[in-house]
Amino acid sequence: MTNMKTSKPKSTEPSLSKKIVEGEDVPFGPPPEEYNYRCSLCQHEMKVNEAIIDVEIAMAEFEERNVKGYMPVLGCPNCNRETMKFAED
Repeated sequence: MTNMKTSKPKSTEPSLSKKIVEGEDVPFGPPPEEYNYRCSLCQHEMKVNEAIIDVEIAMAEFEERNVKGYMPVLGCPNCNRETMKFAED
């Protein structure tokens, strides 16, 4: 015969050891890293998301032109040329 008792639902409140902090993106991990890029022609500077850099590095690997430590050259949104280079600060 089956048991007719209902189980008690567990509390859905977060435990004290895992306190949720506002502004922290725990489910999706840390925020993406951004790299400083500068155009060699117009000197336009901007922060570039690591996802864009990863795609460019993957393309370089696919085309077999990737070398260790490669930082891709990107298109400048200001002068519309492929002149944005990684600017080490």
